[in-house]
Amino acid sequence: MPLAMNVNEAKTHFSSLVSEVEKNLVAFTIMRYGRPVARLVPLESSRRTFKPIPGLAGKIKVHCDLFKDSSSDWEACGAFDIA
Repeated sequence: MPLAMNVNEAKTHFSSLVSEVEKNLVAFTIMRYGRPVARLVPLESSRRTFKPIPGLAGKIKVHCDLFKDSSSDWEACGAFDIA
């Protein structure tokens, strides 16, 4: 998908543009009569941040993406090492 598009194209594909911004953190420029008039950009605060649990920092290692895997059986895939 191009990173710059006219208003009509942006309106037609708005839902997929929002998904692309959310997943890949890309920005799109929306043009009217060949001039940029708006930008669709990701929010900084939408990124997940993880803070260590006091006393456990550096003691637990995760070997797979817990949010990507739809399986609820994390123990079977060996996802954790606890020191």
